[in-house]
Amino acid sequence: MGGSLAAACRRRFPGAYVAGISRNPKALALAKRKKWVHEATDRLLDGVRNADVIVLCTPVGSFLPSLRQIDRVCKKDALVMDVGSVKGEVLRQVNAGQWKNLSFVGCHPMVGSHERGIGAACPRLYDGGLILLTPDKKTCPRSFKQAKQFWNRFSGKIVSISPGVHDRFVGEISHLPHALAVCLMHAVSAPSLKFAATGFRHTTRIAASDSSIWQPIFLANKKEILGAIGRFEKVLRQFKKNLCCGNSRSLVRFLDEARRKRQAI
Repeated sequence: MGGSLAAACRRRFPGAYVAGISRNPKALALAKRKKWVHEATDRLLDGVRNADVIVLCTPVGSFLPSLRQIDRVCKKDALVMDVGSVKGEVLRQVNAGQWKNLSFVGCHPMVGSHERGIGAACPRLYDGGLILLTPDKKTCPRSFKQAKQFWNRFSGKIVSISPGVHDRFVGEISHLPHALAVCLMHAVSAPSLKFAATGFRHTTRIAASDSSIWQPIFLANKKEILGAIGRFEKVLRQFKKNLCCGNSRSLVRFLDEARRKRQAI
């Protein structure tokens, strides 16, 4: 996400100076070689010191320590955004802090894949993607306007929703599917996996994602994910009941309704 955004910013903001920050020297070298960044550093404070806009593209559990460091040296009212998929817990932490300089706006571009690292970066990843902005009562209106202007350079699909609504929706359409893909990989026997073809591979693709990204997401959005799992269990019990009873009409209705919903997306 970070490498893709840096490359995209070079295209969308040709007059801007882009600094890339990473602990991975190979990632920094690649980003510099591909000219996705003007500056590549492993020192957070050096990278953000003169920045007008800062985007956190790290696991959600690392945001608060990073923000504390950023606030020490960043410009007054520097806009700080993120691309994380959990907002309620993040904004609770942000709002509990006493910030001298930074102004935070929660953002979630609904783009990406299961792949991680600079090698998976794509300069057009954000083009036309759905961008969710999650302001709350403490969000600075000026910073929110600035964040919206930033993301408008990449996409016209920008939606503003509350952090709580965001976490509920994303818990259902992103976090629950990931949890199910992981569980499906555990449920299938090793001999069966030898015959896994397109359908199974597509269904479980996201289970290949890095645990360092997803473990913090699951814990930070635990309440909404558990609720989504409960609703899924109820639906699964209904499917199991139709199958156990051999109720062909109910099974057909169940399948047809799912097909109609999927076709409507």
